[in-house]
Amino acid sequence: MDLFRRILHGGEVPFTPIPGTFPEPQTQQETQTQRRDGSEQEETSRPTTRRTILSRRTIAMMVLQLPLVILHYIMSFMITMVSLIKPLYALQGFYKRKSMRTSDGKSRLNNLLELLSNESERTLNSEDSGLTTYSFGSLYSLENGSFCQDIVQGSYTDLLNACSEQCKFAMIYLHDSLLDNSTEYVNGLLCTEQFTTLIKKYQILLWFSDVSTSEGLQVANALKVRQFPFLGLLSLKAENKIELFGRMEGSLTQYKANFLENMLGKAYSKLLQIRQQRQNNALQQLIREQQDNRYNESLSADQRRERERATQRDTMNQAIEQARLKMLWLLWRKSTLAPEPSSDSGIPTCKVAIRADSGERVIRRFDASLPIEEIYAFVELQRTPNTLDAEESQNTGAPPRGYHHQYEFTLVSPVPRKELEPSTVIHDETAIFPSGTIIIENVNRD
Repeated sequence: MDLFRRILHGGEVPFTPIPGTFPEPQTQQETQTQRRDGSEQEETSRPTTRRTILSRRTIAMMVLQLPLVILHYIMSFMITMVSLIKPLYALQGFYKRKSMRTSDGKSRLNNLLELLSNESERTLNSEDSGLTTYSFGSLYSLENGSFCQDIVQGSYTDLLNACSEQCKFAMIYLHDSLLDNSTEYVNGLLCTEQFTTLIKKYQILLWFSDVSTSEGLQVANALKVRQFPFLGLLSLKAENKIELFGRMEGSLTQYKANFLENMLGKAYSKLLQIRQQRQNNALQQLIREQQDNRYNESLSADQRRERERATQRDTMNQAIEQARLKMLWLLWRKSTLAPEPSSDSGIPTCKVAIRADSGERVIRRFDASLPIEEIYAFVELQRTPNTLDAEESQNTGAPPRGYHHQYEFTLVSPVPRKELEPSTVIHDETAIFPSGTIIIENVNRD
């Protein structure tokens, strides 16, 4: 190592000796070199030979030093690149592990079930156990397993909600793949005929998890699990309270064959009481809802009838008011109706024969300088009983306020047929001036 340092620094000592250190013993080669240098110094008569020797040493040192310098810079560059790439690689690994941790629960559950199925088959092939009746995949596969509908694919909270809403038993299985007997519960319990019969009989909800995951570890700590594998049974203790009423942990040899069935049988009567209470509450709620619906329907019918009666009253009142205003208008129009002029009055007159739809015929003269509306008003008064001949009249100079009278008939000249406009002056209508026949035709205003 000292030799490389001497080569890199041109044969000189690369550092200053620490004060108080002992001088290093000189080797035989160094002694000979010093002697040779001393002899060269004494030979002042040969300067050319000494320069030649120094030049050769310098060239040799440069030849040896140059590759080492290049290697030094290459190694420094590689170390610098590694130091730059290492944080990026660590960052990539962090996000990769994060993506694995944040994968959805269904994927984690599917991976766990596939792992249990593979371990179960491998253990069965090596041990050839006679207790296992079914394969794990045929029972608990999420795609086509017999109990795929009973497996809760969500979190532990989803399992508790399903257990509370459906009022069913729930079974928790926590797996630890690091144990030597990790598949003891899988082959010796979960795949047996007795266990599958219990699931079908009591309609148990199933939930699987691995203690290597954060959720599985949290559930194990919450349930105070001491040994694995672990099998727990949950049930409703009250209306909204769930309890762990049965547990199996550690080796199966310490439990009897009917251990689970005894626990489920004892807790089933209490679960039935809660179900019956829920059914009674649901029935009472249904009855109350039906009563409320009938009451609301009856109230709606009464309100609808009341609205109809109010509408009828309003319609009747409006009709009465319209009839009153019409009568006032007729009285006013009677007071403003021009009297029938005589033939020798000296004013142009129009003689018309008015024939009603009933066949009655009325002949009357009208002032030809008035509009045809005068004939309409006469016909309206003629058609209203006890109006034209009545002595009562309302001479206010203006019709009733807020009332607009519409004639419910049309005056028509038969030959040629032509409807007479009320605004046209009588002497401008050749169909009836100086004389003519008018037919009354009813008009439906609806």
